[in-house]
Amino acid sequence: MGVHGVFSGQWVFRHRGVIVNLPLFAALFWRQRETIDLALSWSIGFALLFAGMAVRIWAQSYIHHRLKVPLALTTAGPYQLARNPLYIGNILISTSAMFFAKLPWLAPFIFVWCFAVYSVVVHYEEAWLVKLYGEPGEAYLREVPRWFPRLKGKHIAFWNEFSAQAVRAELHCLLIALIFGLKGLAGSPSLHLALAGLRARLFSL
Repeated sequence: MGVHGVFSGQWVFRHRGVIVNLPLFAALFWRQRETIDLALSWSIGFALLFAGMAVRIWAQSYIHHRLKVPLALTTAGPYQLARNPLYIGNILISTSAMFFAKLPWLAPFIFVWCFAVYSVVVHYEEAWLVKLYGEPGEAYLREVPRWFPRLKGKHIAFWNEFSAQAVRAELHCLLIALIFGLKGLAGSPSLHLALAGLRARLFSL
């Protein structure tokens, strides 16, 4: 595979899950310059995580990406405001991981990295959208911004008959808090204190 093939939109699209998560994997093993304020770091982490999950749940209830519903050109719900709400949710969730890992200084890099990867992906997806849907797809690309929501004059619905399924389909996003939260707890005084208390309790019985 040549250089053009490696950096083509199609290649990035096919491997987007791996590419976008590469820095997150590296952060799991990064121990330098960790913040000591666990409460503040996790508070921001949960705020970003739940915001990202809310956006993804809202988007899933309309696009049905993980649901057993035939796919169609989606222009309702969050897709009235921006063309890529699922990726916006992903960016927020990925950024939240750095706060659970006590590496908030890495959060801007993760945000920019995810945005750059998904920008390549959506450029490829938009060409595919036009090819698949023709003029309706072109009209949608003209009328709805790619990333920054346009709120003026929109009647927005937040819940529909697929929303409960979407909530269940997106619960896996909570694994970010578990995986990176455990990394953030490793070596923390709070964890050592809790383990010491548990050992004392067990051996005093």
